[in-house]
Amino acid sequence: MWTIDKLLLIVLAAQLVNSQGGLKLVNNGYEGLAVAITNDIPQEHCNQVIHGLKSVLREFSNILWTSTEGRAFLRQVTVALPPTWRTDSLTCSLLTPVTPLSVPIDSHVHVTSAHPVFGVRPWTQQSQGCGHHGDYIQLGGDLLRATTNNTYDHVAQLLMAEWSKFRWGVFEERGYPDDPLYPLTYRDPTTNNPVPNRCTTRQNPIVPFCPTASHNPEAPTKHNAQCIGRSAWDIIEHSEDFNNGSNKITNGTAPQMPSFTFVQEAPPRFVFVVEDTAVMNLQQRWEFVRKAVRRVMVYDVPDGAHVALVIFNSQAKTTAPLMKMESMSDVRQRVGSSLPRNPSPVPESNKCILCGFQQGLRALNIDSPGTAGSTVILVTTGKGTASQDELDEMERLAKQHRVRVEAVIYPVTENRGTATTTHGLESLIKATGGSSFTVMDEGVGNDSKVNMMVALMNALFSAVRHSSLPGTSKVPVLIHSYAYPGGIASMATGSFNLDDSLGPSARFSVFYYDLNHVGNTVQLTSPSGQTIASVNMQEDGDANVIFVNIPKAERGIWTYQVENRADSHQGLHIQVVATESEARQISIRLWTSSDQSIINMTDSMTPVRVYAEVKDGLVPVLNARVTARLQRLGTNTTGSNYNSIVVELFDNGFGDPDITGGDGVYSRYLPALKGASGHYELSVTADNNNGLAHSPVTDAFPGRTYSERDKITCCGSRIKYEYIKPVNAFQRSTVYGVLDIVSPNNGIDIVPPNRILDLRSHVNQTSREVSLRWTAPGDDYDWDRAYHYEGVLANSWAEAKAFSGERISGMPGPVLVGTEQSLILQIDKYEQTIYVAIRGVDEAGNRGGVSNIASFWLPTPPTTPTVVTSPKTLEPTINLAQPLGHEVFQPVRVAGLSLEDVAVISGSVVGFLIIMAALTTFCYCHVARHRRQQHKKDQERMEGNRNVMIKTNSTLMVGDEGQDSVDSAVKEEAGLSKDGRPISPMQSWGASKLLQEHERRISVTSGPNMEVSGSLSHCQNFQDPFPDVTLISTHPYPTAQTPSTTHSDPPAYHPTYLPEPHPSYSYPYHPGYSHEELPPYTPPGQPSQSSQASTVYTQEIGSQPSEMSYQSDPSNYPTEMPSITAEIPYCQAPPPMYIPYPEQASFMPHAPVQVKVPPPVAPKPSASARAAAVASPTASVEPKRRNVTQV
Repeated sequence: MWTIDKLLLIVLAAQLVNSQGGLKLVNNGYEGLAVAITNDIPQEHCNQVIHGLKSVLREFSNILWTSTEGRAFLRQVTVALPPTWRTDSLTCSLLTPVTPLSVPIDSHVHVTSAHPVFGVRPWTQQSQGCGHHGDYIQLGGDLLRATTNNTYDHVAQLLMAEWSKFRWGVFEERGYPDDPLYPLTYRDPTTNNPVPNRCTTRQNPIVPFCPTASHNPEAPTKHNAQCIGRSAWDIIEHSEDFNNGSNKITNGTAPQMPSFTFVQEAPPRFVFVVEDTAVMNLQQRWEFVRKAVRRVMVYDVPDGAHVALVIFNSQAKTTAPLMKMESMSDVRQRVGSSLPRNPSPVPESNKCILCGFQQGLRALNIDSPGTAGSTVILVTTGKGTASQDELDEMERLAKQHRVRVEAVIYPVTENRGTATTTHGLESLIKATGGSSFTVMDEGVGNDSKVNMMVALMNALFSAVRHSSLPGTSKVPVLIHSYAYPGGIASMATGSFNLDDSLGPSARFSVFYYDLNHVGNTVQLTSPSGQTIASVNMQEDGDANVIFVNIPKAERGIWTYQVENRADSHQGLHIQVVATESEARQISIRLWTSSDQSIINMTDSMTPVRVYAEVKDGLVPVLNARVTARLQRLGTNTTGSNYNSIVVELFDNGFGDPDITGGDGVYSRYLPALKGASGHYELSVTADNNNGLAHSPVTDAFPGRTYSERDKITCCGSRIKYEYIKPVNAFQRSTVYGVLDIVSPNNGIDIVPPNRILDLRSHVNQTSREVSLRWTAPGDDYDWDRAYHYEGVLANSWAEAKAFSGERISGMPGPVLVGTEQSLILQIDKYEQTIYVAIRGVDEAGNRGGVSNIASFWLPTPPTTPTVVTSPKTLEPTINLAQPLGHEVFQPVRVAGLSLEDVAVISGSVVGFLIIMAALTTFCYCHVARHRRQQHKKDQERMEGNRNVMIKTNSTLMVGDEGQDSVDSAVKEEAGLSKDGRPISPMQSWGASKLLQEHERRISVTSGPNMEVSGSLSHCQNFQDPFPDVTLISTHPYPTAQTPSTTHSDPPAYHPTYLPEPHPSYSYPYHPGYSHEELPPYTPPGQPSQSSQASTVYTQEIGSQPSEMSYQSDPSNYPTEMPSITAEIPYCQAPPPMYIPYPEQASFMPHAPVQVKVPPPVAPKPSASARAAAVASPTASVEPKRRNVTQV
């Protein structure tokens, strides 16, 4: 599959490549029209496509004659067939012979597969502005397979409309659906009614453009925006075809029929013509020539190409005759080593460049194809060039033999910091459609820098690639190139990407000045981690390169490490090249708006734009990262290389410089190089923008008929695709050549901002406000930012075009170029069309071009009662004496909003806050009321659940309210629930009351100590034992005979009843915590020392089931269970803490209510008590007390 910029085009006419590939209008007839058929058209369609193409072009010639009033027709056409077609087969039988040629130039018409948006109908890619040639015309091959004359006539009319854009630089004179700049309708200024945005008064329906008399410059069309209201015929009459009265109207009634020539690809043919004079003997110049020629012969020239080598000084001779390059033979080695080891002593002033050119033509003309379509690569110093007569003779010979000339100027010697010089070959290169490459002289003493050698290699490589047929001749593609300076022993590290658009093989190369500059470490790592060490590398000392061929390179990111031992004035250069894939091809094409090699930056009226087209197969790559680079050749006054200038290109469709967004053409103005005249190498790099790049789907509906595709209309400011897909990772680089830039040295800024071509207006019918939007221009064309804006409001289109009318005050300050800006206007003119135009102004006062003219219409506001206010005189804020009219004042604004808008917004915010406050208050009251009701219900529910009688021997007891009470009395906290069920203190007492009761009991005694005999003796300071808790009413707790049931509240503490003496633990020791986790002892009246332990203790209790479910076998428990004792142990056995379970207890079947109350925290035993318990192995252990107030 071919990409569009890599199509085969072989032109047999005498005219060669110029700005449009040899297409010229001579005596009212176009000659040199090139049509290329791509490999996407299958061979079985050959006869139908060729017949349809002839029929369409013949009818197109008649329409062209009629549209131009007899001034132009089609005389000669060259058709390039795909290289895969076999013209000797029945499906592709041609009446005329096919000529094999190999000159690759851009074709004018591409016959290929359907476009994602345009389908098979013809369309034109226009990258430049009004009056400039388009890039090419494309149409679908299936459109030529029709069998009726009516279809051919219709296709010819469509082709005529696209020819007007391609050849004469006019644009569409109609609107597009949903286009913000070029709508389908607009308001007629005379009737104030909407009318169609198209030409409705064509006198001849086959003429694709409006006559001058009926052209409406006020219509918001793309043609009026780009051409500032000029009619299409006015642009055509001033084109190069008809300017200054050329090709006048003839008296003929009908044009002659066009002739057709068919050509097909042939292998490329090169002849290298190298200067061999004494100037090459300085430093390492000739040695670098030999190494560069060997590198390109052995590694870069594709298989099948024919190459010859010629040297010249005062005379010329052939050192290597024309031979076919083959990898399996030694012919590459022999041709690459055919240059003499030393240059001749002939002075540079005695050289005969014409002799060398003539000898090169003789070397090409030894076989049957001859010189036609061949390329002469001329390597010369550029000084002592032949006279003008000799240069004219070279140009005549080049046209006669139909060859292309690629010039490599080596070396160019200039004084540091001085202006550039010319080599005199510019006219020859332009006439033959070639390009020039310049290699600056970079020497240090008797040595030359390795940068100079690599630059010469790159120049020869670019010349070969530029003159070959990429995609078919297997010319390598440069993937990665980087220079690592020397001087410091370091490790040169980097990475490169091998994507699926490349062929299976790749070559990694390290170029050096001296072999010792490359250390022992040369390592290449694949994406999967496989390492290729230096032992697998190959060395070619004749080309100063260490390389490794990767036959089946893994796809992905590769990394490398190379030990750099180069000197301070030398370095290492690392390059990666690969062949292109036949299945998928990423192509990049680079050109400028100037056809001159010398660019005069002192003329602000002819700025130079840089263009790069990136495509994935046949479709454009959108949102790619495309970066051009200007590298000034040579060294500065300090002997260092110049810093490169990076130019980021954009496909945004803002109109200036990018005409249409989404076409895959990225563009930008060449930056102003103030006081920096010199030779600049222009190159470009493109990648997938970290995965953000995408491309349109070729055909999302493969079953869609071609008639449906033919109805699709496109495109205004941007091409809109229905379906897109991500583009896989890729990276491409290409070199355009060298630009000789002449820049002003006086430092005066003469470059204005670029034009604003996306100005649009919108009317708010409610507020009667007009909003304007546009993209900010730059300071020097589309670089940096402008200084300020100027804007006018006019009553007519002509007044706005002249930038006359009411000045707009309050224009916003310009922002960075490419950023959208807006402005809101208050207009008091109703029921009339108002025109608006703006422009940018830089700090030096240079004014940009007038923007596209936008218009709007305001209806009369509804009648409202007059509001009586106190009179107030509004004083103007600026001088009304303006040269172009008076000012338009805007109301006071806050952050772009009027005071009325601010008041409305503020009132809305305040109202919203009031509503939220009311809702918050209501919710709070409702929740509080609900909580009070719930609390009241809980209190009623807790009443009378259980009656508990607490008996104690202490003389004083603290009650609920802190009152003292007699301990001998029985305190009853009895209550009944609604159903008459008693409730326990655990359920009826509050948390503070339970805590007070617990602390009081702890303060009375430190707890009992279990003796072996079961007796309990009191210590000296012991006053009262723990109180007795007498159960007077209980819940039916589960026993061994009663299955356990689920309760909503925690079960009461009720261990298994055992007679005296008191046994050890009646429940297993819980492993959830150890005795070290219990809180330390807190004396009465002091705050607790650990709140965390209380929490842990509560969680432990809550997680244990009722003790009735545990076994009471002492053998199941640890033998050294610590006692819970205080510092002073008990001296006698305590009485039973709980009374025996009543035998005749009455039960009330009611589920208990769970009330979460934090249990009291048991005191931590002292160290002496624990030691005493451990020393007495027969002593029983007091169990942990839990819920001491619960029964």
